[in-house]
Amino acid sequence: MRILLAAPDRDLLETFREILVQDLGETVTAFDGTQVLSLIAGEHFDAAVLDSGIPRIGYRELVARIREKKIPTVVLSEKAPGALRTAEEIQADAYLSYPFSADTLKSVIRSVSARERE
Repeated sequence: MRILLAAPDRDLLETFREILVQDLGETVTAFDGTQVLSLIAGEHFDAAVLDSGIPRIGYRELVARIREKKIPTVVLSEKAPGALRTAEEIQADAYLSYPFSADTLKSVIRSVSARERE
């Protein structure tokens, strides 16, 4: 499985990448929206995990562009009023609010990527 992982915090990115690589396979990281767009323009991904705080390009636009490529998308967000509704409005495949376990993240990624293959 090939995963695109995008978040503004580089330490968080590295921690998540290490967790995902062990069980799910190659994980490519990006820390801003322009990197995300560049990566999805030329590479294939089985799933994308996107922190809602990603800089330079809003996560709403990024999810729309990722979905155009038919890449299942998981949005990560702080618990905030309306965050789940917003994730549903932009048609993210799944939504997780911090904090969550590594096992939960891996399970959600497996689930959304399996649905896309069906």
